[in-house]
Amino acid sequence: MLAAIDPLTSLGLAILLLLAAAMPATAIVTMGLMIGSLPATVRDGASSAAAHHTLMTMATWALIMLAAQIVTRPLFVMAGQARSRLDAHLQERVLTALNRPWSIAHLEDSKTADLVSQLAGVGISGFTPGGSIFQLITSRALRTLTALISGSLLFAYRWWAPLVLLAAQLVFSTINQRIAARQAATALGQTKGLRRADYYRDLALAPAAAKEVRLLGIAVWIAERVRGEWLGSVGQQWRTQRRDLVVSIGAASGAALVNLIVFGLIGLDAASGVISLAAALIFLRAAQAFTSLGQLGAADFVIEHGAASLPSLLELEGLAGPAESPGAKDLPAEAPAVGIRFEGVSFAYPGGTPVLRDLNLTIPAGSSMALVGLNGAGKTTVVKLLARLYDPTEGIVRVDGVDLKDIAPTVWRTRIAAIFQDFLRYHLNARDNIGFGGLARAGDQAALDRAAAKAGVLERITALPKGWETPLARQYTGGADLSGGEWQRIALARALFAVEAGAKVLILDEPTSNMDVRGEAELYDRFLDLTRGLTTVLISHRFSTVRRADRICVLENGAVSEIGSHEELMARGGRYAALFTLQSARFADDGAESVA
Repeated sequence: MLAAIDPLTSLGLAILLLLAAAMPATAIVTMGLMIGSLPATVRDGASSAAAHHTLMTMATWALIMLAAQIVTRPLFVMAGQARSRLDAHLQERVLTALNRPWSIAHLEDSKTADLVSQLAGVGISGFTPGGSIFQLITSRALRTLTALISGSLLFAYRWWAPLVLLAAQLVFSTINQRIAARQAATALGQTKGLRRADYYRDLALAPAAAKEVRLLGIAVWIAERVRGEWLGSVGQQWRTQRRDLVVSIGAASGAALVNLIVFGLIGLDAASGVISLAAALIFLRAAQAFTSLGQLGAADFVIEHGAASLPSLLELEGLAGPAESPGAKDLPAEAPAVGIRFEGVSFAYPGGTPVLRDLNLTIPAGSSMALVGLNGAGKTTVVKLLARLYDPTEGIVRVDGVDLKDIAPTVWRTRIAAIFQDFLRYHLNARDNIGFGGLARAGDQAALDRAAAKAGVLERITALPKGWETPLARQYTGGADLSGGEWQRIALARALFAVEAGAKVLILDEPTSNMDVRGEAELYDRFLDLTRGLTTVLISHRFSTVRRADRICVLENGAVSEIGSHEELMARGGRYAALFTLQSARFADDGAESVA
């Protein structure tokens, strides 16, 4: 993967690895020659040829050690760059996989959340594939190459010595790798519990929850949950580690015994004069190089834990689905304001009961339709289907007579402007917060001003410390926060800017839920002006605010209960009239009490 995304860095790493791995063998030979020349130097004196030879080999050894230091510096720097590039590449693939599908159903699936957590390091001790590649290069690859090159010097001693040492260390190293892989798999299986522990921890630390946590006095309760979920998840890992410890100690003992035999033979041969002092030093250091293969426990742990998440990426990419639905096509460039029709539409969220049941509803082009009803009636679900965030379980949604499934979602969404009840408050400047409504026209200041003015927030923006460039969050230098009602106007301005960019359908889902009574009244006084020429879908729990809509649809149990204008529905005396009268009476009572 690294070679594919950054071939030059990969080539540079390969060259530096070979150079860095060859340096120790050269240093071993040079030091052996230097030590071997010392007896003659002592015997012949400082001005002798032997002394000159000792000084030359010492200088050569010093240069080799300096070169080793020089080579390892860029190696570690490039390995660090490889770590960052690989993690960035994987993060980009995760973002692409999650945002590619036209639907949002996968984002509400716990399986997706688990896979994302695994890729982020949750459940595997926080190790990422980038950390794995760093340890793979700087520890496993470097030590393995060093052991092979330096250890090959032992062939000059006895041909079987390096083979026996290599076999022992490979067995030990393989056992350690399998232990690390097993522990990584165990940790990966605890993702759900650790994800819950992270949720409880965020409750204790996040500013958004601080007020309620303190007022309710649940900080200790949260801490206990964090501890319980965390200990419950890592307990299995600890049990696996305890079992593996016995196996690891046994393998280490076997490798140590083989090392002891070879080292002992080298020492006996040196003591008996079979090999020289210099040769003994070289062979002992060469044999010692093999032992580094069995000392990769910590590196193996990081490598295996980080690499264990890569299958999650492949599964996530397969789970996310295609960017476009089959047969999707563009709308004509000259398409008029759209008319919308729901024909026998039923829908149920995965694993849930039906929210919509055989819904039949027509919204004429250029008209406004208000959706009202009790909680759970299906109002927001209608909007999600209209925005093509889901497809109906049964039935068809048509736009100007065309099945919405046959229209490319990315194209269709350029025709939609929406303010959702749970709209986002971007911690960015005011320009971006509104300009996101139509990125292609985000540089059009006049259009931004018009959208902000229609939403009633232009004066507030211009009064900010840096005007349109002010970050809308106190966490940033020079930033400013807004009230709930002002944020709602920013979201409304974003939707209206989308209209400036060519949207023909305006969706308003509880657009005044955070506004005071005066702000709400001002907005709905200009409702017809804001929605003129648009196909508008308005959702509100406040029946007094929907009376300006051309038609009002009452939803009950996922189907149309009543439909008509405010006057027609009131004259009918049905469900709408009863609910409207009930709300009006409550507001009248509240007003009388405030006057009294």
